[in-house]
Amino acid sequence: MPSMKLLLLILSLFCLALWSCQPDNDKAAGQAGVDAREAQALVVRQPYFQLLEEPGEEGRPLQELLPGAIVYSLGQASGFTTRLQREGRTYNEPWLLVQTRDGRQGWAYAAAFLETDETGSIGLSPLSWRLRALVGTELAERIEAFNQAFDTIRSEKALIHHLSTAYLLRDTLLELASSLGSGQDIFWLKEALPVLSPFRLKQEGNFYLFIDFRPYLRKAADTPGPADDQWMAFCLAAFPEDSIEYFFPSWTIEDARQKGHSLLGRGIHFTLLKRLDKLLVFKDLLGEEIGRFRGLLLNDMTAPGVTYWEEREKAIAELDSILAADFAVLGDKGKIALQARRRQFEEPDQYGIQFNHRSGIYEPGGVEVQKK
Repeated sequence: MPSMKLLLLILSLFCLALWSCQPDNDKAAGQAGVDAREAQALVVRQPYFQLLEEPGEEGRPLQELLPGAIVYSLGQASGFTTRLQREGRTYNEPWLLVQTRDGRQGWAYAAAFLETDETGSIGLSPLSWRLRALVGTELAERIEAFNQAFDTIRSEKALIHHLSTAYLLRDTLLELASSLGSGQDIFWLKEALPVLSPFRLKQEGNFYLFIDFRPYLRKAADTPGPADDQWMAFCLAAFPEDSIEYFFPSWTIEDARQKGHSLLGRGIHFTLLKRLDKLLVFKDLLGEEIGRFRGLLLNDMTAPGVTYWEEREKAIAELDSILAADFAVLGDKGKIALQARRRQFEEPDQYGIQFNHRSGIYEPGGVEVQKK
């Protein structure tokens, strides 16, 4: 009769052999081209979706994706989104390159992996998929890092730095505007980038992104120091209507034809330059932002092609007040530009300068334009 030790040894060897015969899904997935330990596992949540050979509705079906099935993301998304309706719900998602457990690769519509609540409404959309589909992985990761940085703002220095970065990020996205705006629903970008507000341009069929100062205003209230609070107050004075940047700040006016005119002559330029001048005490922190608005105000008063809403006498009076105040924020070049403009105001016809647009004298038939 075999000893107890021998029986235990035989039993252990048998269990080891039995375990080694079991399928190793992670290993199988790795052999098929994706390391399941590193790949993102996606669970199919919605019925009636298929794995396709190519992204898009015209792709050849490879197999049905049954709810509960697990596939592995291969880290690639389509360069577009597709608007689809399934069971009364409307989706607008990209296509994801995935691999099934048995090694078959294909494209799956991202909505297949979305959760729904008890009422059947769609939960939060995976913004990272959309971002990667439209702007690429590198820029999507930059946006995600930008949002994370906003959540960790604890100082006025961090807030102002983040605001400055927002302008740069906006410019980068606008460089892609032709590909992002054409036929795409771009308003979900507000969810992906809460400090930017998308705006559809009717004429160009494209879009623009404006800085939304409201999230920064809330952050400034929680940070120590007065600099960011005073700067946010200035930004809200520049865009008082809804605290969102727009094509026509407070020192301009939009007429009925959506053309902007300078409001020089109403005292707005003087007031804002005076506020910028006082903010120079924080120039080490706010220098870049002050310079941004200084440039906007100067351009509105002196740039070629600028038209003026008020009469010449009113514009001259405010410009004289600004020159007399000798604001340090203007700098030598700014003062020289204003002095040159002041001389041109004496001979407006020679320099093609138009005043008194509020009267409607430049409109066909002299009909007065609609005031803002």
